[in-house]
Amino acid sequence: MTWKYDERVYHKYFPLPRLKRLHPEVRTACDQGVLTCIDVIADNAVKSYSLKYLTLKYMNETNPSKPFATPLELFQYRASAAYFLCWFTMQRSEYLMNYMSGSNCLQDLEKVKEKEVADKDVVDFRHDSIQNPFLCAEIQFCPNYCYGRRSGGSVPSQLALIKDSGNPCKHLKDPTCTILPNENTDFDGLQRNMFNISCSCQRSGFIWSSRFELCVDVDECKLKTVTCTNGQVCQNLPGSYKCVCRKGYRFDAESNQCVELVPIPSHSLSRTGRVKAIQQKTALMAMFEYVIGLRNNTEP
Repeated sequence: MTWKYDERVYHKYFPLPRLKRLHPEVRTACDQGVLTCIDVIADNAVKSYSLKYLTLKYMNETNPSKPFATPLELFQYRASAAYFLCWFTMQRSEYLMNYMSGSNCLQDLEKVKEKEVADKDVVDFRHDSIQNPFLCAEIQFCPNYCYGRRSGGSVPSQLALIKDSGNPCKHLKDPTCTILPNENTDFDGLQRNMFNISCSCQRSGFIWSSRFELCVDVDECKLKTVTCTNGQVCQNLPGSYKCVCRKGYRFDAESNQCVELVPIPSHSLSRTGRVKAIQQKTALMAMFEYVIGLRNNTEP
């Protein structure tokens, strides 16, 4: 993206604010499914000014917005295409597996026309693998919330990956950062840059929170992943939980059930306390009156 409204941070996030209106051609095509979506986008791509070096048929093209009329429409088309292709990637569409056929994910980036005016190279040593056959699709179509955020999108080596200062997991013992595809399938959320990633939390019972960017306790009680028996209820603890009796009940080992506590009459102790207080107050007044000469003795 090199048009005048773009700040060249497109690798960090989708446009802010998000597009108010998707490009109609992209939306119509992608609403029909991933194959139709890819076919229509690819057809426009081969006609584009950006790929004029790869398609000699358009070598003499001088309109940088080709095949669109204005830079604004070009931006709208590209952003809309990225939304849908990222969305299909998060849904793990089989047509986007091993997208680069084993090559480095960004190896063809230098072939586009915009490379002539770019102020730096953007490289990435990674490629699709058995562990993640959708990695290149993630890198090319989605914002990278794990790596390259402070290096202009570049991840040139494994060492650069490990020492990436923009990695949200860098302060953990295991700094590996991964995107969670199953938790990034909401199209509206993707447009709003609401991506979920995961870091490896060392403490058992804790999970990474993309919202707070730290490891937080898993509330097993709220998630209803545990079942308490014998009349007990779940009580969440840091990294764990326990089953306890409700307030006003205690656990009876003999019956193996929670039983109601025998209530202590509320007036028995409180009334005694009030009587003692009154007696102490009366004695104190008698002493005071004796000192100032209002009585001859200290008897209450």
